[in-house]
Amino acid sequence: MVKETDRVNVYSKQLPDSPIPALKAEIISDVKMELLADAAWLVEKSTEVFPNAYIIDAGVYYRRSDTSYTAYQVFDVPFLSPRLYQFNSIRLGNSIHWVRTDTVNAKLNPDRKLMPPVNFGSWEITNEGEKSILTYRICTDPGGDIPHWIVAQANQRYLPQMLKDIEAIMADSAEQITRYGLDVEEVRDVVLKDVLGEQSLPMRGKEEA
Repeated sequence: MVKETDRVNVYSKQLPDSPIPALKAEIISDVKMELLADAAWLVEKSTEVFPNAYIIDAGVYYRRSDTSYTAYQVFDVPFLSPRLYQFNSIRLGNSIHWVRTDTVNAKLNPDRKLMPPVNFGSWEITNEGEKSILTYRICTDPGGDIPHWIVAQANQRYLPQMLKDIEAIMADSAEQITRYGLDVEEVRDVVLKDVLGEQSLPMRGKEEA
């Protein structure tokens, strides 16, 4: 363990042939694991799901299916030039895996933003009793002339906040599901529309005493 906050633990692992260590962050949450996975999959809403991650733009280039897409995120960290992350993502139930892609048309980077040479990771959500364990794994090198030790320290600082942010954006919907006795599987589409601002919960049920 390299960092421990009030709720998030961060671990580091040095990978072969990688100058940047891979990191794993974990948080135990009251939010249902399906809702956390749904939020992590909404890459086009990254600026809202992760308001403290310095993401200024995000979206999907190609959506192959409901469980596979090629997407992008633009990070604008203070004192650094913006970075364009392009990656392929696949969803397997309540886990999401992504890896950098370099096969996207160059026209999709008209400003020639710096593209990180290393970027892969995953979200994984599992159950522990009535709780959800949210695990985020990441190995990324933003490129440029940034010393690797600064990259490692920055990742350790911002990862805990990312987990708290993704939990927070789903917390209100999760609370309403409990309050009105709604079935998570039946209202997941409504919850996503709620996050997108297209529809509000509750859609059925009554407040439980």
